[in-house]
Amino acid sequence: MKAFYFSDVGAVRAHNEDSLLCGEMVVSKGDSPDVWEKELPHEAFLVAVADGMGGGPGGEEASALVLRNLKKIDLSQFGRKSQDVVTEVIYGAAREMVALGRARPALAGLGSTVAGLWVKGDKALAFNCGDSRIYRVRHGFFDLLSKDHSLVYELFARGGISEEEMATHPLKHVLTASIQDSPDEPKLFFREVKILPGDSFFLCSDGVWEAVTRAELESFIEIGSPLLGSHLLAQALSSRECRDNISFLWLAKEELVSWDEESESGTIAFIKS
Repeated sequence: MKAFYFSDVGAVRAHNEDSLLCGEMVVSKGDSPDVWEKELPHEAFLVAVADGMGGGPGGEEASALVLRNLKKIDLSQFGRKSQDVVTEVIYGAAREMVALGRARPALAGLGSTVAGLWVKGDKALAFNCGDSRIYRVRHGFFDLLSKDHSLVYELFARGGISEEEMATHPLKHVLTASIQDSPDEPKLFFREVKILPGDSFFLCSDGVWEAVTRAELESFIEIGSPLLGSHLLAQALSSRECRDNISFLWLAKEELVSWDEESESGTIAFIKS
């Protein structure tokens, strides 16, 4: 699979507290100012999006800390105990945050959400804590694999509000679980899936799903190219008054179109996959 990834501070925030893990890389806004792409290992890989909390340096440190810990996972351990492996790593990250908050009072209360996908062969383990998300893209439709740990998601699950209303609800940032400088252990949601031919996956921070609807996301899939779709999605996000950081990873098995950013006419060059 290839990964197409993007991270930006948005229109309001002074700092980008999101981080991305893309195979062997942990990237932030400084490393990924535009859509980048990376070929992922065929046998096994792990990708993740983390959205830091705590303001400025605290949030940046928290999201990067979570991904540094995930990066240490031995990917050959994929199997019956995969959930245990991820859980122990996330618990370890939470313990590090507690220690960091004590050692550096200015960072006290730091925390992060995370959404990750561990892939081996035709199987994948999706996991999340907080309101960063993982979607599976199948036959042009986005299916949510993760489960938000948030008040608005609980309202949505009970039928109290619609999916679209979650993005604008005044309590949308009230989380019911996160990885943080706290004595409480993080809550994790897991889902194991089989990857079928043509499947792709989309991971994002809440800044993305709050700014674009599911229908809009599916419109970028219809373009037929993950690379071009990622560029157009990044442009759409950058043109809006996004009040949060905006980060996403799009994983796809093949690329059908190359995008020439230097061309003033925006010519699309078709290439063989």
